[in-house]
Amino acid sequence: MSLPLPPTFAFSQSSLQAYADCPRRFWLAYVQQLPWPAIEAAPLQDFEKRTILGARFHQNVERKENGISPDILRQGLNPPLSDWFDAYLRHRPALPTQHVEVERTLSIPFGNQYGAYRLAAKYDLIAAGSSPQDQRTVIVDWKTTLRPGQRANLERKLQTIVYPFVLVEASGALPWGPVEPEQVEMLYWFTAAPSEPVIFHYSSDQHAANRTYLYQLLTNMLIGAEEADFPKVPDTEQNRRRLCNYCVYRSRCDRGVSAGLLDEQDELGAEFFAVDLSSALEFTLEDVEELAF
Repeated sequence: MSLPLPPTFAFSQSSLQAYADCPRRFWLAYVQQLPWPAIEAAPLQDFEKRTILGARFHQNVERKENGISPDILRQGLNPPLSDWFDAYLRHRPALPTQHVEVERTLSIPFGNQYGAYRLAAKYDLIAAGSSPQDQRTVIVDWKTTLRPGQRANLERKLQTIVYPFVLVEASGALPWGPVEPEQVEMLYWFTAAPSEPVIFHYSSDQHAANRTYLYQLLTNMLIGAEEADFPKVPDTEQNRRRLCNYCVYRSRCDRGVSAGLLDEQDELGAEFFAVDLSSALEFTLEDVEELAF
C-alpha cells in the first residue's frame, strides 16, 4: 500500500508545514480532505477582518509592482490598510530592478521510489539583478501579522526552506537563470515593522541541507498508508497553545474546543490552519503541466 494522494497533488510549504507540525493534521487535510466547522482564531470577527485586509494589501502591492499609480491605488483606502500601503511605499526594500516577477509560481519534480509528485511555491515577489554590481535574486514575502515575526520562528518555517530551494532548482527556466544559492536572499517584510525586514541569506551548504531535509519529509509521508501512520503531535501544553489551538481539527482530536487568541498568535509563533477543499489539491493538473521545467 502507498499514501492515497491524488496524482495531481503538488506539495507546497503549507502541506509540508502541516506534516512537520502534526502528521495527523496532514492526513486529515490533504489525504482525507476533511472539512471541519471550527474557527482558526478568536475573536472570529477580528480574525476575518484581518484576513480580508491582508488579502487587499497583497492585491494593492501586486498592482503597484505591476505599474499602477499609487495615487490611484490609494483611493478609497482607510486605516489600517491605508497606513500599511503608505508604509510599503516609504519602506519598500531596495531590490534589484533588472527582473521583477510578481505573484509567480514555480514548481519542480519532487518524488522518490514511493511516488512522483511536484513541489510548488507561489512567491509574492522575486527581484533579480543581472549586473556585475548586483547579482542578487531576492524573494520577498509581505506579512500583515499583528507583530513582526521573530527570526528564530521564521528560520524554522518550511516557507524559509522551500522558497529558496524551489527557486534555485527551477532557476534554469527563468529569464535570468540559472541562479546559484549564494545569490539568493529570502526577505520577510512586515507592516508591523516596515523598516525592519528579516533577511535570510542562502548558501550551497544550506541548499544541500534543505534537500536532505525535504526528501526525508517526503519519504516519511509517502511510506504511510493509513491514519495510524500519521500520529497526532504529542499532547503538551506548549503544543496545545502553539499548534492545536489554531487548528480547526482540535475538537476532533480532543485537543480543546476554543480557538487560540488572535493577539497571541504572533508571539507564540503559531500558524493558523484550516483546509480549504476548493484548493486542497494545491494545484490542478493544468497548473502542474504549465509549470513543468
